[in-house]
Amino acid sequence: MYIDSQESLPLVCVIMPAYNAGPYIAEAIASVQAQTVKDWELLVIDDGSRDDTTRIVTQLAQEDPRIRLLMNEENMGVAKTRNRGLELCRGKYVALLDSDDYWKPQLLEKMLARAEQTGADIIYCSYEIVDLAGKTLCNDFIVPPTTSFDESIVRSVITCSTVLLTGKLAAENRFPTNLYHEDIALWFQLLRDGAKAAGVTEVLAAYRQRADSRSAGKLTSARRRWTIYRKHLGMPFFRTVGVMARYGYYGLKKYKKV
Repeated sequence: MYIDSQESLPLVCVIMPAYNAGPYIAEAIASVQAQTVKDWELLVIDDGSRDDTTRIVTQLAQEDPRIRLLMNEENMGVAKTRNRGLELCRGKYVALLDSDDYWKPQLLEKMLARAEQTGADIIYCSYEIVDLAGKTLCNDFIVPPTTSFDESIVRSVITCSTVLLTGKLAAENRFPTNLYHEDIALWFQLLRDGAKAAGVTEVLAAYRQRADSRSAGKLTSARRRWTIYRKHLGMPFFRTVGVMARYGYYGLKKYKKV
């Protein structure tokens, strides 16, 4: 639901899918509460957690009315859960934050300023990559000030926990539910169809990643990318080969250790 009205609250609706996120979700929610921009609503959508996720969020929601806990009747997966959030969110902008990531206090302030400055449909920012304990794994990922479809397919710079969308764009689009890396597939699709994207080069978020899964998952990730390029975007074979080669090069640079 998109409400285009000056009197509508909140300014930003934050969508947070959660599944067995007990160890991290309080930190993720606290990072939203610490924002210098206070005009937001947080939709936490529990996708059938079996740990203490529900208890933690329930307690936090009782203390802060801007936090809403929604429960999926059954486990739907992250794409369908995010889509449920898109259907329920309201406001001028929509932000996404995964339940194990977190924001720096000025993320919304600086991304909203960039949105107003550029008129872009999608705003993204630089981020640090940390392990389960919050320790830095590699160099910060610094994004370019703008990206396009042709640029993004060889070097992805938009990540779920660092994205701000206009309410209108969020209302009109959904994550594909038949693909892995459904978030990347959506960003590619939006940029291909003419959405304008602008970045904040300052590091404003932390992306949490398992240190032991980066190398092991590279081949699987590459296969899934191939599927997105060929089947979702309909990219010709030889162009896909060239794009995959450049994607591999940037992927190796991204995880260079400090």
